[in-house]
Amino acid sequence: MNTQPTYEELAQKVKSLERQVSESQHIQETLKSNQAILYAAIENLPFDFFALDENGRYFLQNSVCVKHWGDVIGKVPEELDIDKDTQKLWIENNRRAFSGETVKGEVQYAANDQAGFYFNIISPIKDKGRIRGILGINLDITDLKKIEKQLWESRQRFLSLVETTSDWIWEVDRSGTYIFSNQKVKDILGYDRHAVIGKKPFDFMPPNEARKVAKRFNEFSKSRRAFSGLENINLHKDGREIVLETNGVPVFDENGKYLGYRGIDRDITERKLAENALEQINTELENRVAARTAELIEANTQLKEEISERKQFEKSLRKREKELKNKTLQLQELNSALKVLLAKRDEDRIVLEEKMISNARELVFPYLAKLNNGKLPDKEKAFINIIESNLKDILSPFARSLSSKYLGLTPTEIQVANLIKQGKTTKDIAELSNLSPRTIEFHRDNIRNKLGIKNKKVNLRTYLMSLD
Repeated sequence: MNTQPTYEELAQKVKSLERQVSESQHIQETLKSNQAILYAAIENLPFDFFALDENGRYFLQNSVCVKHWGDVIGKVPEELDIDKDTQKLWIENNRRAFSGETVKGEVQYAANDQAGFYFNIISPIKDKGRIRGILGINLDITDLKKIEKQLWESRQRFLSLVETTSDWIWEVDRSGTYIFSNQKVKDILGYDRHAVIGKKPFDFMPPNEARKVAKRFNEFSKSRRAFSGLENINLHKDGREIVLETNGVPVFDENGKYLGYRGIDRDITERKLAENALEQINTELENRVAARTAELIEANTQLKEEISERKQFEKSLRKREKELKNKTLQLQELNSALKVLLAKRDEDRIVLEEKMISNARELVFPYLAKLNNGKLPDKEKAFINIIESNLKDILSPFARSLSSKYLGLTPTEIQVANLIKQGKTTKDIAELSNLSPRTIEFHRDNIRNKLGIKNKKVNLRTYLMSLD
């Protein structure tokens, strides 16, 4: 038999139901509020946000997604009017997400007929191990990709500039260790840039130079100051010394934190050698100038002394000149008298020559003719002819021409020349001179040589006769 609830029990149950209804209403209001907040948050996302149910149909998208792809609620990707490549990619990504995979990566879509880059994330919605749908977002990274491209192009330009410059470009960290180097270091020091990374500048210097330069670099580093024109000696890989000129500036991050130094090194070895050579030349030139100045001072002193002496000499010279003028007048008078005497001597010589020629013709040649016509042996007649010929030569221009132009002939050669001129053969001359024909030939050869006609096609007798 059922007992009827009492009024009090019914009242308690009513109150309990009222509390449950109130709590349910509160929960529903909270859910509505949270749902509104969630939808507002999704709506205000600056990128595509969408969701598909377990049947693969869109049941949620925000306004950004609508702007890019149109209203897709209730549709599947195959029904969308979008680029075929984009549609194919979405279908594949959705398939992977419905299989439990979270798909993410950069993709290129054509939204509103305009290509762009997006970072796509599609994740499965799981409920107690069951996939109820998928959520997805598309972050538009087109501007970021453009910036990345600009940065890449800028870096390529920087690297091209760095690698084509004639200077060694480097960067060191706070400890002074190389963290970057261009390949120019190989041309300057012989090391590949990878061999430089991790080392310090002082590792490539002689010990004393390393200590000196490290001290100066530490001063710059502590004060975070830029520096320029820091000359330092480095050792090439082959051991020879290379002089570098270093310029550097401190590097800071966006918060002002000191990171190290960045700079360039220039090879000035040849310039230093030229400067040293020029300095040596200047020193030598200064020494020469000093020595020359001393010489000029001494020469000037001597010149002053010479000028003084010359003045004295000129004074005595003027006196001597006056004396010479007097003597010149005397000599002119003597010269006039001497000219008179010379003229008289020439007249006497002419008279004497005429007398000699006249006497020879009157007193000598007639008797020689009588002897030659007499009954004498042929040899004696030949001697008479020779005597007559020689007398004629003495009285003719031939002897004077021969003796003045060809004084190099010996007496025997002159005698042989006279006989050749008279038409005598070598044999005739040998008999008349009591010499061998070979000796006469020797004299003939010497005569031709001294007269300058040796080895020439010139007849000796004809040449001698041309001297008349």
